[in-house]
Amino acid sequence: MAIFRRVITPSLPLAPAFPDNFQTNAQWALEEFGSIELGDRRSNRRMVKVFGQMLNSPGKSIPQCTSSAAEAKAFYRLLDVEELTDERIFALHRQNVLRRAPESRFGVLLAIQDTTTCNYDTHHSLEGLGSISSNQIKSDFSGLHVHSTLLCAADQDAVFGLLGAKLYAREPGLRKKQTPGTRNREPIKNKESIRWIESFDLAREALQTLQVNLLARAAAPAAQQPAAVPLMISVGDREADIYELLIEAQQHREQGLGLLVCSQHNRTLAGEEALLWQQLGESKSAGVITLKLPRSQGKAARSVVLSVRFITAAIAVPKHKAKYLKMDTPVQASIVELREEGVAAGICWRLLSTLRVETLAEALEMARWHVKRWQIEEYHRILKTGCRVEARQMRSLERLKPMMALDMIVACSLMGMSAAAREHPASPASDWLDPEEIQALDAYTNKGATPDLQALPMNIGTAVKNIARLGGHLGRKGDGHPGAQVLWQGLHKLNAITEAWRRFGSRKSYG
Repeated sequence: MAIFRRVITPSLPLAPAFPDNFQTNAQWALEEFGSIELGDRRSNRRMVKVFGQMLNSPGKSIPQCTSSAAEAKAFYRLLDVEELTDERIFALHRQNVLRRAPESRFGVLLAIQDTTTCNYDTHHSLEGLGSISSNQIKSDFSGLHVHSTLLCAADQDAVFGLLGAKLYAREPGLRKKQTPGTRNREPIKNKESIRWIESFDLAREALQTLQVNLLARAAAPAAQQPAAVPLMISVGDREADIYELLIEAQQHREQGLGLLVCSQHNRTLAGEEALLWQQLGESKSAGVITLKLPRSQGKAARSVVLSVRFITAAIAVPKHKAKYLKMDTPVQASIVELREEGVAAGICWRLLSTLRVETLAEALEMARWHVKRWQIEEYHRILKTGCRVEARQMRSLERLKPMMALDMIVACSLMGMSAAAREHPASPASDWLDPEEIQALDAYTNKGATPDLQALPMNIGTAVKNIARLGGHLGRKGDGHPGAQVLWQGLHKLNAITEAWRRFGSRKSYG
């Protein structure tokens, strides 16, 4: 069976991925949610306003990000609107994400998916929560599971936003009630792991939308040469090594849709007694790669040499799938191994993909895409630590879920700003900040100086460095590029500085 191969196209001018050159947070909020229909024009306008307020004050409580008690009360009333749901928010956001993506002209897009938990165990008045405890923990903690699908560029640091997210509560003690072997006999549509296939379906639908949009642009009379249809890769961790997901991906790879996951199970090969990992380990090394690992968990930064192996194999149907569910389709897949030889407990990555890997360059490309998966780990950290989604005080899931959805989009904007400063530092800061925010930041940073009216407008690289300094980033040689954490800390201070700038007015000199 033929397997989709990526065709390398000449590089084209790239545009910032997020937020698409909107002049202010208020304008971006209007572009993002101006078309929402909540059954009342006042609610529609309020939706745009509150999202702009959240962008200005990420992680702040509703009273803190609004300007008065009346504004806060209106915010809470908006969350009570029945038509405002997390599904509607994500659907509208997804439309804008898929409008931005083709304009950036990237050849490969990654739909990265992963699950995190939000702990609301101390929110005793909040009803409808589920268990978030693992099987190793005896006592249950209450909260919600969040399965996100983040759309990113494969070859550059660019974040487009969310394709969607599933917010759900797990029944407490569900697995403990089941007899051994029960879960193996159930179809995946009855299992919680269906979320991995649902995320893959989001990637498939996104690719189809991109294809339709590009064809429509090509048919327009004044259209320029359209970008090539990108390759879409659904990326997951070890938990995504699911037979049904591999089968689903195999059925769509000819349409330019692939799957890349960490291999968790040493699967049996079709028509053989051999196991996947053993055959991979016995294959000849295709080459080596040197990586520099950053410091972590008390370990100093170090360089490692990894041997690279890859094979293409037919994976057999798991026995319990064949016995109880009558499944009979093997999976044609490639597996890549990067191993640190001769080191006890050394690095060993095994990457399973439905795309063909025939050369060392293609194997290393898979490894680069796998490294990008850590962006969703960073995203969930920003969501919980920066946007403080677990601190939201609500009494019902009907209020909490829309609020969480808005927080998740704000987290995307923080990642996007950090990425834009790395990849496009010369782009204007007005793509991300209000004019008054730029003026206040310039005045605060250049205290005591006379404004240079002939100076070029501030770019995003300079703005992010100055905001990061407000958040505690020292900017030393070894500190690296400012991350999202110091950005949200700096934005909180910039919000107060800008408010003072608006209240007291500008001066002829700074200071």
